[in-house]
Amino acid sequence: GGRAGSGGSLDALALDTLALLEVRWREIAGILEEKFPQSELGTVAPEELSALPGIQEVLGLHEVAELAESGEWDHVVVDCASTADALRMLTLPATFGLYLERAWPRYRRLGQPPADPASAAMLALLERVADGTERLSALLADASRVGAHLVLTAERVVAAEAARTLGALTLMGVPVAELLVNQILVQDDSFEYQNLPAHPAFDWYSERIAEQQVVLDELDSAIGDVKLVLVPHLPGEPIGPKALGELLEAARLRDGSPPPAPLRPVVDRESGTGLDAVYRMRLELPQVDPGALTLGRVDDDLIIGSGGMRRRVRLASVLRRCIVFDAQFRGGELTVRFRPDPAVWPK
Repeated sequence: GGRAGSGGSLDALALDTLALLEVRWREIAGILEEKFPQSELGTVAPEELSALPGIQEVLGLHEVAELAESGEWDHVVVDCASTADALRMLTLPATFGLYLERAWPRYRRLGQPPADPASAAMLALLERVADGTERLSALLADASRVGAHLVLTAERVVAAEAARTLGALTLMGVPVAELLVNQILVQDDSFEYQNLPAHPAFDWYSERIAEQQVVLDELDSAIGDVKLVLVPHLPGEPIGPKALGELLEAARLRDGSPPPAPLRPVVDRESGTGLDAVYRMRLELPQVDPGALTLGRVDDDLIIGSGGMRRRVRLASVLRRCIVFDAQFRGGELTVRFRPDPAVWPK
């Protein structure tokens, strides 16, 4: 990527989320203190807010979204932390919005004016934060603008983690653009690998090539014949534009099916009418381990869990007046069946 019209330049930015928190809070607190002078929000130090779980990660995501919205760059690439931290960060905006709405629904927040300046200031702050997290959630689920690029190595533990991550991203609704397998040893077909001299280096190289192929085969068994970008293992660390360009040229594409699409529930009436009707909700979950799949329901949400990740799926309006009576998972598709609840079904 690069600045639009700049001929392909590249900018790098390291975000200091604590400093970002201080700047953002000073801006917000100043506005609120001016509007609600008796609220005392201006006396809260940014360092106190840093103790709130996830606030720095959400601010970092918000800053990235603003960079993307600015139009100055063709592409904005975010190098995420470890898998668990990255997944947690990506779920924070939707999680915050969900629990804020459940704890204090917007129609209640806005339906009755606050009785005192402190409550009014808190309401204004929450509304501002809620709007921001809603925009972030929508952006992360927009396949036309956002794509996750999952990088792994051809090692059993890493590949197994990548398969779980792929399932988690699908469950979260984050589009996966491609899978890149790094540090692949390339076998030169013009070279004879048989009857090599007895030397540990030759043994290691040939055995490592075979082991990587086994891991790739196991990955195919776990996630299907998904398209992969195979990046070779070079003797030197690729630093600088020239080395990175050579690495890009050396990478090769292994054809296959595209990565799984984000979660998209399909709801229809399977049979019957009225109180005898059977409704079903179907979801494609090709990368989810059946043994790790859990289901639950809380009010109007279906809770789907897999590999330590949970996703709340808002039920369609017709299903909210139904009870779950059956669920099955076959061929990578989850089917949940519902029957009307006589206590709340329209008569």
